[in-house]
Amino acid sequence: MVSLVVITIHFLAQLFGEEYKLVEGISKALFLPTLMMYLYVQPNVTNKPGKNLVMLGLLGSFLGDVFLISKSLFIPGMIAFMMTHVCNILFFSKLYSPLQPKSKILYVSTFLLICFCVFMYFQLSGGMGNLIYPVLVYMALISSAALMAIHISNNKVTKIIANNFWIPGMLFFLASDSILAFNKFDWSRNSPVENIGLVIMITYGLAQFLLVKGFQMYFANKITIAK
Repeated sequence: MVSLVVITIHFLAQLFGEEYKLVEGISKALFLPTLMMYLYVQPNVTNKPGKNLVMLGLLGSFLGDVFLISKSLFIPGMIAFMMTHVCNILFFSKLYSPLQPKSKILYVSTFLLICFCVFMYFQLSGGMGNLIYPVLVYMALISSAALMAIHISNNKVTKIIANNFWIPGMLFFLASDSILAFNKFDWSRNSPVENIGLVIMITYGLAQFLLVKGFQMYFANKITIAK
């Protein structure tokens, strides 16, 4: 898969250091377009309901990747990723409405995610300044997207895909963004971690691979969702 080649080039460019910053930036910018193209060319995706939401969400991730190449564009990058999570929330809600019966796992997951968000707030709020408010909105959105992925695992039609692709994908997304936040607002200032950017991109790459594979499998099963 072209996406795997692109992300591998990106990892190598990070490892090789400053001399390969241009390659690192270009490969990062190309990662999402290759995933989008992979999904788009699948013969069963083109005219499926829900495809536009998925593609719009991936476009948000692409814009976020491009913006975050520059440290000065953190806010636009975060807003772009917010679009991704809103699209995923809407897509998942069409598969299994939030009004449908909820599982015990969802309630436990909700409690754990709230605790995690509170923990992050108290750990990082001192270094965020005015960014704390948009970051809180972002945390609420990505947590909601993760909870929706967990919620749809209660639907027999999407259970296997949710458990094997969408839930792990969203958890890797949470991990990547959490590490990025700790690095930006704490570690990079107080105790820099070597090659932390590589860890961020590995977890992020796994997140996107899993989510896109889940979308591809969902559409391949010829299941339709409400428009």
